[in-house]
Amino acid sequence: MKRPFIWAHRGVSALAPENTMTSFQAALNSGADGIELDVHLSADGVPVVIHDSTLERTTDGTGHVEQILWRDLQQLDAGLWYADAFAGEPIPSLEGIL
Repeated sequence: MKRPFIWAHRGVSALAPENTMTSFQAALNSGADGIELDVHLSADGVPVVIHDSTLERTTDGTGHVEQILWRDLQQLDAGLWYADAFAGEPIPSLEGIL
């Protein structure tokens, strides 16, 4: 039987905050063949990798991604909600992931 193709949904959210570079790298290090990620556009049209259309659940920010400029989204912490060890983890852009 052929080995199935393994997709890591939002990276490895059991090991790192979802939809972050750390989570995606953990997925690849764990043997995933690919990653599935979520994208929203910032107010200035930058594709941003984040699951929710709002910031509250996975960052220290508030509001809708589509209403905030990329330069301001870059200042948010996307890791601290998960664990202190991930404090300072940024929201990645799609370009940064690719």
